[in-house]
Amino acid sequence: MKFSFVLVMLSVLLSCKENNYCKKITVDKSLLDSVKKKADTSYTKSYRSKEFANAEYYINRKDTTVCQIMKDTADQVRQIIMSKRDTKLFNAEYYGNGQLKAHLPLDENGRLNGKGEFYFENGCVKSKGIFYHGFYVGEWKIYNDKGLNISIDKYDSNGQLIKTVPTN
Repeated sequence: MKFSFVLVMLSVLLSCKENNYCKKITVDKSLLDSVKKKADTSYTKSYRSKEFANAEYYINRKDTTVCQIMKDTADQVRQIIMSKRDTKLFNAEYYGNGQLKAHLPLDENGRLNGKGEFYFENGCVKSKGIFYHGFYVGEWKIYNDKGLNISIDKYDSNGQLIKTVPTN
């Protein structure tokens, strides 16, 4: 009886550890509301695609920013791109269930720069590491869809993969 209790407790603790890197991250509605409120021009463009059915454009001519919101046939946001004078300020892609695909910070030139994370559709982290002016650098941890670290990719300062080290 005690052995069964210990096994149950151990499995609960391990499952908590597995989900340490699993989180539901969806569209920031307050960000979209703010963009729409500041825009002085807006229009919608239709597409004939399964992934993107239409795009809503919100333009603020005063500060020259443009926000493009791509939606699928179910009116679900699938991508948001904000730019200023042809330089991306923000970019986010979402799965059909609304889960964020990746958190990818951009520098002042629109290149990937800083701590990045890619996600599975269930919200678990797929990989995470550092970008430096558009390049993968240093160690990138790779996870399975349960949130367990399965390997580490090591990159040089030029973004070249040096080696992959399994963690199990």
